[in-house]
Amino acid sequence: MIKKLCWLVFLVLPFTAAAQLNTNRLTDIGRNALYFEDYVVAIQYFNQVIKVRPYLTEPYFLRAYAKMNLEDYRGAISDCDQALAINPFLPKVYYCRGFAYRNIGELQKSCDDFYSALELEPNNINATHLLIENLLQMNEYDKASEICTKSLEDYPRYSDTYLLRSQINLNKADTTAAYADLDTAIIYNKNSDIAYAMRGILHYQQNENDKALDDLNNAIRINSFRSEYFGNRAIVKMQLNDLRGAMSDFDTSINIDNRNALSYFNRALLRSMIGDENRAVDDLDVCLALEPNNYNAYLQRAYINLQLGSYNDAISDFNTIITRYPDFVPAYYGRSEAKRKKGDTAGAERDYYDARTIESDVKSGRRKQRSGAEQELSATAKGRAIVQNLNKQRTSKYDSDIRGQIQYNDINIEPLDNFIVAVPDTINNSHNIALYNSSIEKFNKESGLDLSICIYKTAANPENLDSCFTSVERLSAKLSKNADNEVMLMKRAYCYAMIGDYDNAMADYDKVLQNNPANDLAYFNRGNVRLDEIESRGNDNNTDVPNSEYSLAVNDFMMAFSIDHKFVYAIYNAGYAYMLQKNFARATECFNTAITIYPEFAEAYYNRGLIYLFHGDKDKGREDLY
Repeated sequence: MIKKLCWLVFLVLPFTAAAQLNTNRLTDIGRNALYFEDYVVAIQYFNQVIKVRPYLTEPYFLRAYAKMNLEDYRGAISDCDQALAINPFLPKVYYCRGFAYRNIGELQKSCDDFYSALELEPNNINATHLLIENLLQMNEYDKASEICTKSLEDYPRYSDTYLLRSQINLNKADTTAAYADLDTAIIYNKNSDIAYAMRGILHYQQNENDKALDDLNNAIRINSFRSEYFGNRAIVKMQLNDLRGAMSDFDTSINIDNRNALSYFNRALLRSMIGDENRAVDDLDVCLALEPNNYNAYLQRAYINLQLGSYNDAISDFNTIITRYPDFVPAYYGRSEAKRKKGDTAGAERDYYDARTIESDVKSGRRKQRSGAEQELSATAKGRAIVQNLNKQRTSKYDSDIRGQIQYNDINIEPLDNFIVAVPDTINNSHNIALYNSSIEKFNKESGLDLSICIYKTAANPENLDSCFTSVERLSAKLSKNADNEVMLMKRAYCYAMIGDYDNAMADYDKVLQNNPANDLAYFNRGNVRLDEIESRGNDNNTDVPNSEYSLAVNDFMMAFSIDHKFVYAIYNAGYAYMLQKNFARATECFNTAITIYPEFAEAYYNRGLIYLFHGDKDKGREDLY
């Protein structure tokens, strides 16, 4: 049973923008960044706090959590060490470090930390369960069982603890006790799909297929989004000779998770059973693309290719097996048959002789079974292409309605993003033509920056984020003496936006526009900050965002365009914001205007094409897209 590290990261209430950054605000914004999974940004905020107040434990702990989510487990451990050096009585830090040690395989150190966490916080059920799971992996069954029993004395109705103890009992080969724990888990939680699924597998292992089917039906009734439940039920249905039902379950399992290698493998076996060998090979191709070291899949594919007359493919798979297992007799017999059917009589006889010799030597005791050098096989070029295609399908399936993304039955695309002022990512923007804009040229000259209007900006990294923090502090000091300096306010607003402090960024743009309502670039940038702020809240569905919020962004872009009627990026961005608002008629008008100003504006054609497709005009849509 796998548990994820979790604790509650509270959002802070918004407060007024201050002229200077302070550690409380940095910590609060960093905590918000954690909540929205902006871990690199969060780390930069906590870095700033630690520079100023290295004696605080919380920034180290929060930075450790961010590093954990970036899989920098050793970095997380180092931060937890720092926090515990300051205050050794923090159970959540021991828990965090224990989780990090667990992820790098240092289970004893992980156990020590969970014990420490439980000494300070005895009722921490997450630490208790992770400690039990560690002991299970270490084969310390008696200790694990003892902790389960103690936990159940305190929480006798906690079903997950019974699930863990059932696993312990299974490892101790005590199926009666395992059954009893699973039964109890279900009594206390009738909606525990995991308990039903585990008991179903146990019934299957005891050849109680009807009972196994009932339990897996219940698991799926409770949770129909677990690919492995359908895969396991398919295996049970095969035992009950319900081949049609089994095939349907394997299909569903793969539809839920198209990277479930085991379901591809088992579906291949079923397809081979019913005479669908070609598609069985296709499934094994996918299985091996996902798991290049699955030698059983090589063996099955070799046998099926042998039946299909694909002798070279069969020989190649037998070769792979023999390299890893040089005494595996069935592979020699199989390769011998493939060579014989191919016409290589000498090679066939050699393999047949080797197989008989190995078989005889092993039986007589003159030879022990050998294994070849263990090697990590990588996917072939064909396998990499298969995985890449699976990933594309996965993205289109699970991200079908996120941030304005639009999907169609016959086309799998999403709208191009808004244009922003930034340091461009030269690779991704290489195909974009940067049109001259007098406002950005003027701003660059006055500010000493070198920014462009682009769709793809250079990715955030610790160096440029740290530079932005430094710039904010320096500019704030200067603005304390000259509060209305337009260029410095614009620069600071740009830096605030880079580090995700959208409230302060908008406040600076507000001040610029109060003093100079003809600053089209300030309107343009403020509109983009509004879109970033909406996205930072993590809305999974645009219908949850009030139209008025997108309208504010639209108004900013339209104001920028009204000041400069050649500002084609502003009218394009207004169209993009209308798309997010799902006001496709107004979005189309904006893209039409952008194309009239610049007839080669590819991004405007692209997004307009999506709108045409969305409304069923495939001819116009494809004309714009292609």
